[in-house]
Amino acid sequence: VDLRAKGKLPLQHDVLFAAWSGEEMGLLGSSYFVRTFAGQSTEPTSLRPAVAAYLNMDMIGRLEKNLIVQGIGSSSQWLAALERFNAPIGLPITVQNDSYLPTDATSFYLKEVPILNAFTGAHADYHTPRDTADKINYVGAEKITRLFAAIAASLATDAGAPDYQRMEK
Repeated sequence: VDLRAKGKLPLQHDVLFAAWSGEEMGLLGSSYFVRTFAGQSTEPTSLRPAVAAYLNMDMIGRLEKNLIVQGIGSSSQWLAALERFNAPIGLPITVQNDSYLPTDATSFYLKEVPILNAFTGAHADYHTPRDTADKINYVGAEKITRLFAAIAASLATDAGAPDYQRMEK
């Protein structure tokens, strides 16, 4: 269903979906993107206001107990948004303030973009042939996706943008 064509999704901002490579080798794809954003001749110190926020879903397939949402401290607005959009979904969530993460979200946070990172935790099968599709919690992944889709839709339809909070390392 095309919600925008029906007037039910009045976009104020574009939404860009991206997949990066080279995370484990030093955030290569995402760091290249932020360094060369919009074809600028010099590396930008900030991606704001062009990039309002960055949502990252990294390893969300193994939901067992709680969804871990990291980067809450990067904006004063994240906790309220998370509570609001999770209310109809009911995911058990653990929040972490830290915004310096070993994932692509950090490339954006370092360019003054508030971030949220969804993560269901490390597991023994990570980067092994034992990490097979039968171990995915599809219901959990769907709920996480619905949560982050609701947050993304809110960001895209709000004329404003979440504030950015710098955190100490």
